[in-house]
Amino acid sequence: MVQYCRKCGKELDDDAEFCDDCGFNLNESLNDNKPVVKHDQNNKNEFITKLPLILAIIGIIVSVAEGLGTPMLMGWDNILTAMGIGIIGGLMGILLMEKLDEPLIAAVEFIATGALVYIFIGRFGEISAVLFIIAAILALYFKGHYAHNKKLWAIPILTVVLIFVMLIAGGALYQMNAENSIEVGNITSDIKNDGYGYYNGKVYGDIFVGTGFDYLEVTVNFYDSQDKILYSTIAWNELNPDSGKTYKFEGMYFDQKQPIKAEVKVVDSAKSTTPLYSENITLTTESGV
Repeated sequence: MVQYCRKCGKELDDDAEFCDDCGFNLNESLNDNKPVVKHDQNNKNEFITKLPLILAIIGIIVSVAEGLGTPMLMGWDNILTAMGIGIIGGLMGILLMEKLDEPLIAAVEFIATGALVYIFIGRFGEISAVLFIIAAILALYFKGHYAHNKKLWAIPILTVVLIFVMLIAGGALYQMNAENSIEVGNITSDIKNDGYGYYNGKVYGDIFVGTGFDYLEVTVNFYDSQDKILYSTIAWNELNPDSGKTYKFEGMYFDQKQPIKAEVKVVDSAKSTTPLYSENITLTTESGV
């Protein structure tokens, strides 16, 4: 009895168990050989296309972990801002990518999120920044380069604008409250010429901390007659200084050039460019011989 291959249709011997042309197993139905392979392939493809989502979620988690691991000297306001950006920006990117089907806008949101996290906490936010950027690239690769609703471009734009507006407003309020929470007094200078070509001594005083700070630092800068900094030193710093307590600070000087004035500054972050307190004092040099 002649039989035919149910897959390729070739005529075969009646006792053949496999097609000698395509290798089909004649003891199984045509559909028996396909479902498992097709199912596995679909699972694999589904996992690959979910990589942008997976990386975005990991980026959110890592941004929070990085924020919690960032040293306080970076400023607690910067740390909280970076964590908030990682959470809100990451979730908005996921919403744009998964629910609104806007991969291009989602990619921009992810990139903006990673860049902002890095801006606020620097190298402590490198991993989450890289994860968000890779998520953006994969979103464009797997989801497409299109943007259906142009109005949704407002989301990444408003994200950046809102963050900076909140930061400026919050920073101004914090600066005002912080400036009123510290008092610097009893500033005294004691600089001598030792007679051997060197000037040495110190500028010292008291700082009263009226409220809680994550970090405070007193810096003393010594200047020459041309307003050029001769020497800069940290006179005092403290993590989580006790509120209601007065601390002593002392900035030492030792150099061949005579200092003419000194600037005493108080900052609450190693990155701060706006001091909470600043005062210049004229230095009188005494002979130590």
